[in-house]
Amino acid sequence: MEQQPRTLQLFSLGAAQFAVFADEVMTIAEWREPAALPHAPASVLGVVNIHGRMLTVLDLSQLLESQQRAASPLHILALNGDEQLALAIDAPGKTIEVANGTYGSENAPDASGKLIAGVINRNGDEIRILNVKELFPTAIQGRERRRRRF
Repeated sequence: MEQQPRTLQLFSLGAAQFAVFADEVMTIAEWREPAALPHAPASVLGVVNIHGRMLTVLDLSQLLESQQRAASPLHILALNGDEQLALAIDAPGKTIEVANGTYGSENAPDASGKLIAGVINRNGDEIRILNVKELFPTAIQGRERRRRRF
């Protein structure tokens, strides 16, 4: 049985290339300064309102502890989901299709732990696929989680 390909939304953070599955993306918006949250970890830049939703903006460079941001982010990648998260990114990229099973966490660098779901190589570039479900737990590192309630 042939598996359906999945679509990835590519984006850059400094010189590094990342991706999330396209169905996890609500929108990509121009940068706006988030409202700071008191006592937030360094990886939490603050909150912004995008399409009527208050989203917590995370700094992926802080979460990975290996990427250094050279300049201010230019875009916000807003994610779908109950945790109401967004990522500060430098530039959105193309969307590409990849076959299921052509990426895996066994290719992920050890330092990124559960945050990287897999790595693909495309045109000589290494693209790390983020595990969106691990963003918030990684950001708060053991603090009480907040979830949208219905």
